Amino acid sequence: MDDFTKAVGETFVWHELYSPDVSGSKSFYTQLFGWDTSEMETPGGTYTMWKKGETSIGGCMSLQAPEMEGVPPHWTIYIAVDNVDAKVDKAVSMGGSLMVPAMDLPGIGRMALLSDPHGATFWVYTPAG
Repeated sequence: MDDFTKAVGETFVWHELYSPDVSGSKSFYTQLFGWDTSEMETPGGTYTMWKKGETSIGGCMSLQAPEMEGVPPHWTIYIAVDNVDAKVDKAVSMGGSLMVPAMDLPGIGRMALLSDPHGATFWVYTPAG
């Protein structure tokens, strides 16, 4: 996740697939796009990273956890910001909604899931350090 943890400046920095079948998704996307994968262990289980050459370009998470029941398979995006909490406050003041409160992932950074006034969701993210 080196590229993700160096993200700066209110740009799209990460793409993540939530899948009910990570193995099947890995097979589909690696064959379709020629991507490679690598895995890392997280508190929530194994996390798969999409790689193009040596560059990490996104990730894949399982929808099998109980808290993901009813969530359809989908891709999501992360936007780098200087201050997650300030961006959450601003989004909410503009009619957006906080979907998942800000959280810190050691060695990764701080993030929160927001939705715009129309319901489109996106993560805001500040790298650790």
